[in-house]
Amino acid sequence: MTTTDFDYLGLPEYEVVSELGRGGFGEVLLARHRILGRLVAVKHIPARVLGDPEALARFGREALALARVAHPAVVAVYDLRITERSAVLLMEYVPGESLRQALDGRVIPAPVAIGILDDVAIALDAAAAVGIVHRDVKPANVFLLSGGRAKLGDFGIARIADAGIFRTQDGMLTGTPAYMAPETMQPEHVPDSRADDYAFAVMAYEMLLGRLPFLGEGLSLLGQHGFVTPASPEQVLPGFPPAAAAALLAGLEKDPARRLTARALVDRLEAVPPEAWPPPPPPVGTAQPVASTVLGVAPPRLTSRVSPPPAPRPHGRRRTSLVLGAVVVLGLVGTGVFVVSTRGDDTLSIVGATVSVDTVGGSCPSARYVFTALIDTNGAPGELRLRWLQPDGERTSSTVIDVREGQDPVTATLQFDVSGGEALRGAATLEVLAPQASTATPVDIGYACP
Repeated sequence: MTTTDFDYLGLPEYEVVSELGRGGFGEVLLARHRILGRLVAVKHIPARVLGDPEALARFGREALALARVAHPAVVAVYDLRITERSAVLLMEYVPGESLRQALDGRVIPAPVAIGILDDVAIALDAAAAVGIVHRDVKPANVFLLSGGRAKLGDFGIARIADAGIFRTQDGMLTGTPAYMAPETMQPEHVPDSRADDYAFAVMAYEMLLGRLPFLGEGLSLLGQHGFVTPASPEQVLPGFPPAAAAALLAGLEKDPARRLTARALVDRLEAVPPEAWPPPPPPVGTAQPVASTVLGVAPPRLTSRVSPPPAPRPHGRRRTSLVLGAVVVLGLVGTGVFVVSTRGDDTLSIVGATVSVDTVGGSCPSARYVFTALIDTNGAPGELRLRWLQPDGERTSSTVIDVREGQDPVTATLQFDVSGGEALRGAATLEVLAPQASTATPVDIGYACP
């Protein structure tokens, strides 16, 4: 879109910076005020939709819903402009990425995940306080900020609990099937905040366990919400805290009257001691491998000196083996351990650490290795600085973790992706730089395509 096009939308005081995204309902642009320099997100619907009264009403509902929820945990709305030729919503620009993008490319330690869930629960409470049900709580609508905070946005199908505002078309289901509460599928059901609580619990399950409670598509998926009991978190992830498992299942109660609220679910998760959480599961989602590791700390730079897949050969054996062969993990050592002595009780010190490695979805010509370090401390607060020596010989940049009092162990994860037909042998080593220098025993991996 050009600046001239933007003038056509009735926003001559703004200039386009870039496109943030697009979908069936329109596109979102990043724009800058020509005088003030303020960045805003501009959401507009295509011209073909302007003649659809329901589409325009939905667009207006989003603006009204956002305007009524004035809270730091909710994406703010600045202006709504609807003319005969355009419909434009000006919103707060939230730099960074969505929770969906983070889940598709990183593992999220439980304390960081719970902090994000806390912000979303606060946003839902603020919405409920003014009679708003979001109706589409999911990772794609949660936006992550620097420092580990989050905002809830996209109230596009929110229902304001006032029949005089609008009423959903009879028999129309709105929402995302993977996160829809069972009661929303009942005829003439009027969604309330308990439906948001259910979607919130689905999202919490996904963040903490690395998978959704129900898998499938269409009517099959919707039916599972209504009639299938989700897998116990303790079965999905060994070592998962029983108290947290019970809280998640209470949030997924099919009876709205017995369901745990989002706020109560977060409170129960926060009550679980940090040391009770197991290492985080592998990344969720279907995105391609990315150079990212743990959400909540600065991601180290990951590189791999593995050659790309070879050019296709005409019906050669090597080409066939690259496509069909399995990854061969050679000389794999399961764990690496180091132990150092403790220092004073008031100063953070490292007691020891255990490093383990798992192969996630490995199949020639690509493989993913997830190295997880459990760093035992003396329980004192302070800063922990570390880095990884990767299997390809490269070191990541150093990462600083703020350790809270009583936080023991501390979890750090390295995700290493390999692709191509060239074999790779190497080891990953955790290097603690502060509060005292320590190095874990290297954990070896081997990659080869038959």
